[in-house]
Amino acid sequence: MGLKFRMLCAACTVLVLGGCSTPRTMSEEKLRELEKQDALAFRAEFDAAVARLMDRIARRMDEAGGKQVTLDLLALSGGGDYGAFGAGLLVGWAKAPGDFKRPDFDCVTGVSTGSMLAPFAYVGTDESCRTVEEFYRNPRSDWVQMHWPFFFWPSNPSFATIPGLHRDLVKVMDKQFAEEMAAQSEKGKLLLVSASNIDLSKQRFWDLGPLAAAGVKDGDLSPVSNRMLASAAIPVVFPPVKVGDFLYVDGGVTANVLLRLDPKSPDGFIQTWRRRYPDRPIPNVRYWIVINNQIHPAPQVVSERWPSIVSPALEMSIRSGTLAEVRWLAAEAMYVNAEFDANIEVRVIAIPDDWRPPVPGDFQRETMDSLAELGEKMGADPSAWSVWCSRAMSNSRDAWRPVEGPTGIPRSTTPGGPTPPATPSK
Repeated sequence: MGLKFRMLCAACTVLVLGGCSTPRTMSEEKLRELEKQDALAFRAEFDAAVARLMDRIARRMDEAGGKQVTLDLLALSGGGDYGAFGAGLLVGWAKAPGDFKRPDFDCVTGVSTGSMLAPFAYVGTDESCRTVEEFYRNPRSDWVQMHWPFFFWPSNPSFATIPGLHRDLVKVMDKQFAEEMAAQSEKGKLLLVSASNIDLSKQRFWDLGPLAAAGVKDGDLSPVSNRMLASAAIPVVFPPVKVGDFLYVDGGVTANVLLRLDPKSPDGFIQTWRRRYPDRPIPNVRYWIVINNQIHPAPQVVSERWPSIVSPALEMSIRSGTLAEVRWLAAEAMYVNAEFDANIEVRVIAIPDDWRPPVPGDFQRETMDSLAELGEKMGADPSAWSVWCSRAMSNSRDAWRPVEGPTGIPRSTTPGGPTPPATPSK
């Protein structure tokens, strides 16, 4: 995260220096036409994704003899090189006891660095999780290359390029891995990554499972890797990525966590499920949210100079937006539990506020190793998760009264830490 904000701070020098560049041009009429086309395409993709997930859950219920089943959804946030924490967490999670062991997720979402982690959690094998941890534990010196000496020149699309990161990403996202992604997609699982459409000023997400299946068939996997890079394209710092007719930047600009419940929306999961299966109960739901950062950064004395103020202010803004997203999800889940007698849980894990990087700088092996090891340790420990919503919390204010922990994350008052999540039906 440090790289993002220090370089965004430096971006302000562009306003002073000015310069010439070749702009992209398009009439507003044409842009509106493309916007309508994209909206129709997105609607078709969204409806197809919801239908696939519905069919998957209904099929699992049938296999369980009509018994209740649990829907597991994983959201992986942005965080730059701190994504090493999430990578280690995926590995350690396999060692957690009983029902706390890493689930076979029905849906995985990723934003920014989370989009790099998401496909490996989606495939969900111990091998795939170890692969992404190894990726994060071995940052290369050419992952990020500055446009020296005039990195700030306005004609540049960004301060830096990412040749090494692109190369290594394509190397691990090979045909064999794409085939594994396609196999999970055939099972009805969703893999959603989001980016920010800078032309239309809105969030856009894609389901990478069907894209991987199409890539295996036609031999072109670039649509998958391009969307992952778009999700992680820190504005000004990394090059924007063109997908179709539009230019995309980091998904964290519009939402650093990609999860929605939307209980009152006719297109949301709850209302769609009730229309399609009026005689079936709403499945149990577990939201697992991995924040690849600290909830509160270490305190620091800020100089009364605008370059010193911009960076922590932007960092604070991103963190506040992340917490707002998760709190809103938890509030929606509480409402659904109370209104529909549902069983929805929201669980959150983040880098502890007292952790400190062992060395200064970004994409440093020592720091990323430290985070991966921390993630492994916390992933294996069920008490590392904080409960933000549960059925008990929704129904009994006295039995479950969230309190502020030292990190500012609500935690259970139940002795021994959070209660176990709803037991999934096998």
